[in-house]
Amino acid sequence: MLIRVDKCCTFGIKKIVSKSVQYLPNLIINNELIPRVKMGESFKYLGRYFDFKMSNECHKTELSNLVDNLMSDIDNKPLHPKNKLLLYSRYVLSKISWHFTVCDLPKTWVIQNIDNIVSHFIRKWLDIPVSGTLSNVFLPCSKFGLNINPPSVKFTQCQTVLRKALKASKNDDIRHLWKSTNEHTNIQYDIFKTTKEVIKNFHIEQEQKLGNNLLSQGFFFANVAAFSLSKLNILWPSTQSKLPKNIYNFTVRYINNTLPTRKNLVKWGISKSPDCSFCLLPESLLHVVSGCQHYLDRFTWRHNSVLNSIAASLKPINNSTLYADLNEYHSPSIITGDRYRPDLVLKTSNTLYILELTVGFESNLKKNADRKKNKYKELISDLSSDYSHVKFINLSISSLGVFSSECSSFIQMLESLDFDKKQRNYVIRRMINIAIRTTYYIFCCRNKVWDDPDLMKY
Repeated sequence: MLIRVDKCCTFGIKKIVSKSVQYLPNLIINNELIPRVKMGESFKYLGRYFDFKMSNECHKTELSNLVDNLMSDIDNKPLHPKNKLLLYSRYVLSKISWHFTVCDLPKTWVIQNIDNIVSHFIRKWLDIPVSGTLSNVFLPCSKFGLNINPPSVKFTQCQTVLRKALKASKNDDIRHLWKSTNEHTNIQYDIFKTTKEVIKNFHIEQEQKLGNNLLSQGFFFANVAAFSLSKLNILWPSTQSKLPKNIYNFTVRYINNTLPTRKNLVKWGISKSPDCSFCLLPESLLHVVSGCQHYLDRFTWRHNSVLNSIAASLKPINNSTLYADLNEYHSPSIITGDRYRPDLVLKTSNTLYILELTVGFESNLKKNADRKKNKYKELISDLSSDYSHVKFINLSISSLGVFSSECSSFIQMLESLDFDKKQRNYVIRRMINIAIRTTYYIFCCRNKVWDDPDLMKY
């Protein structure tokens, strides 16, 4: 057998009295001395570094540099933030999974070092300040997160797979190795049966953190979890992913309440006064996007933009008459009278639909729906005597396009009007898109004179 000495190395440990020490062995093949690992240095075998102290310092340094270089390469590419995050999830995590499997690293070290490197770049890509939590980002898409997992979660998955392989081995010695190490640090990995359980447990931890500890930054999650229509929530991230970078990052910072409102600027030590320029009340996110009494014309513009989108979707329906509280349409008062004027009325051959749209803050989703339901209860009762079928569509959505649980009646209306699933989803996505874009424009125009733009059409 041909042995290449230049591809080999020797590493020696010997016992002196009762103590083990490293030494330089002299092994010669074909009159050539095999290169020796110097005192205090390490050698690499199957991707893992070995040294006398088994300190893993070389591996830690290599892993930190690898992650930093990969993230820097992604950062330098002219990509949309969502694509940078996609590269991280699919490429970076796969590149370091072998390191996480073969090397005996403490999980605490991974959290404090590798997680911090990744978090720095994620914050940079999404424009999230240091004071902003990433817990919202780590949530699954169905809960308005970006479904991003930090390296420490990948590390736990790799260790779970390793421990499971040892436990299920056909070799008695390997199974004995698992049993003899089934304590201390390995307990945190042995409690998981699959890698999916690791991610599920991580998501639960983030939800608890947002619900119990980060009340200010977790307000969005708490409200949409309680009052949103869950079957439509999956359409929201698909709409968000198609937004341009500036609006995409706006939605992320809106969700974790780290937008530069004056109230936040005071917290960050950047501004001295938290007051709104127009009404002198504290300028919070709620105040800017749906609370300031001096911004009512802006909120009306957003409301009418969404309403115009709905009207445009219902206009082509055959054998129907559409009334909308917009300039281009006949007034709903023709049907309902002047006492009540809903946003939209659709009259078909057998049904009269009364639609009332509300666009408000996430914390008011249910309040707005209940308020409008009580307001139009009498009108629905009166119209029922003139029409055989009268249906009230209580459409309450948030400033960021989240649909309340009451909006199920809107979906039922579209189904009864023979909108197939693809058409229904298109209508919903367009409404979400307009709500997000109009709210973004309102936020950008805070503390500025309103120029009364045309209704947003998309």
